[in-house]
Amino acid sequence: MFFEFVRRIPVARSMLCAVLALAAGPLSAADLAPHRATYEMRLSPVKRAQGIVDVRGLMVTETIDSCDAWETTQRIKLSFLRSDAEEFTTDSSFASYEAKDGLSLQFSVRNLQNGEVEEEIRGQAVLEGVGSKGEARFTLPEARTYSLPAGTLFPTTHLSVLIEAARGGDKLLGVRVFDGARMDGAFQVNAVIGRPPRSAGGPLPRGDVALLRNQPSWLIRLAFFPPGQTSAQAEYEIGAEILANGVARSMTLDYGDFAIDARLQHIEALPRPRCS
Repeated sequence: MFFEFVRRIPVARSMLCAVLALAAGPLSAADLAPHRATYEMRLSPVKRAQGIVDVRGLMVTETIDSCDAWETTQRIKLSFLRSDAEEFTTDSSFASYEAKDGLSLQFSVRNLQNGEVEEEIRGQAVLEGVGSKGEARFTLPEARTYSLPAGTLFPTTHLSVLIEAARGGDKLLGVRVFDGARMDGAFQVNAVIGRPPRSAGGPLPRGDVALLRNQPSWLIRLAFFPPGQTSAQAEYEIGAEILANGVARSMTLDYGDFAIDARLQHIEALPRPRCS
């Protein structure tokens, strides 16, 4: 094993999750753009890495509008070089189907190291209502059931609510988050929403760059705390520039011992369906 790096690499929707305590009543919905995005991933030069000399790879995320649900997929392929000259590769994929009312989620996860399957997770989760408690049921790698506390949000709902909160001027938000990527229940995710950058900086990615134009954006820092943790230290943190249409222009995944930068290289708009 390599210090559970695979399990600690969050899925795309976790990277973009919104955090907001729910009140009774329907959720506000941001106008998310169906799209496919490709990110180049490199070891961050900003943070001194301990035990890791280099990280290189790609992440591809896809958000599809299925009328009454959001289908999301993500794949991260990374090559690591350790300070003892050992090299290894990871290949993590995630797929989910989340109802637009935010009350149900189907999920599938597959993690490989050096081409060998390390972990497979499948299951579904349901909430009794907006802001209500619920239950997650896993079928792989074993049958297991978790209770989800009231106020738990699923991934795409997180993103939508966070964008609406940012538009409203909120700065500090926190809620329980469940995406199915791990079998230890819902995480506590705390967010700090910062001012948008004055300029994006760097070259534009290839593809449908119109998705990036004339969009408000916010710098958001997310801290992830696993269930039952009493320490004030987050397990990992993610910083991202999030656009109002749900596209992430850039991300930094901070695992404490090292950090990985993800920079948008290609963006493609996906068609919206004709829904009755």
